[in-house]
Amino acid sequence: MWIALGVVLPVIAVIAIGFGVARRGLFSEDNVATLNRFVFTLAAPALLFRNVALTEFPEDLSLGIWVSYYAPMLLIMAVTALLARSLFTGRAASEYVIIGFGGCFSNTVMLGIPIILTAFGPAAGLPLFLILAFHGLLVFTTALICLEATTNPNLKLQDIPPKLAMAMRDQAVVIALVAGVIWNFTGLTLAAPIDSFLDLLGSAAIPVALVAIGGRLAYIKVGDNVLPSLFVGVFKLGLMPIAVYLMAQNVFGLEPLFVATITVLSAMPTGVFTAVFAAHYQTAEAEAASSIVVTSIMSAVTISLWLSFFSSLLVS
Repeated sequence: MWIALGVVLPVIAVIAIGFGVARRGLFSEDNVATLNRFVFTLAAPALLFRNVALTEFPEDLSLGIWVSYYAPMLLIMAVTALLARSLFTGRAASEYVIIGFGGCFSNTVMLGIPIILTAFGPAAGLPLFLILAFHGLLVFTTALICLEATTNPNLKLQDIPPKLAMAMRDQAVVIALVAGVIWNFTGLTLAAPIDSFLDLLGSAAIPVALVAIGGRLAYIKVGDNVLPSLFVGVFKLGLMPIAVYLMAQNVFGLEPLFVATITVLSAMPTGVFTAVFAAHYQTAEAEAASSIVVTSIMSAVTISLWLSFFSSLLVS
């Protein structure tokens, strides 16, 4: 447990710094948004491209790693939305989509990458980036289709591809991952100056991301949405990682590091794009924002528990 806390507490400390400076007015909401844009458009893409481009992919890679993560994720999204419809009645269908999305969508870039690489070391980069390579595309596609279907009664099937292309156009993280995979398969190496450049820029991703998370939390008001947020937290932090672990461990028998990586990744709090989608479709905005805050606070405990569970794999 102490080793796990040694991983989590520095992360929480950096987040707390971001929260503190924002609350004191040293970082405005626009400043925090700028930090987020820096991470998503420059630092994280550099980190992801370099790691994927230099990763040695195994020849006998099983589809089990993707099924173990994405099957529970999509199931949790559906169950969360359907149960929310029964418990929180009288809402628009799109609101239940956002609640369901919050129950399955992990904060992979801003928290998942720093915590997992810190906890399990560079070796965890392979399973981590294998999941991230398809995460944005699959999750955004699912959310987009569901939200369009519940907000646009005149939606036609041929309207979906251009809308998806527009949604993915500015996703530098996804583009970097795809580019990294392509570069990897060419067998080419990175020239020393380029490698140093990507390493320098990518090294800023983790600390800046954590400061930005804290700053963003300072400007989110939980309000009267604690109950829906706790409901989301039960699925996001409780049921989803358990489902991922059981499938990875018992159904596909993945190697221990792969099991640990995708389980802890699934245990991350609700991702910020839940609020982005809610704002874009103007639905369940307060619930989405509150879920990010509540699950982020709760995850300090749940992530520590999962890291303790996988303590034999933690780097010293």
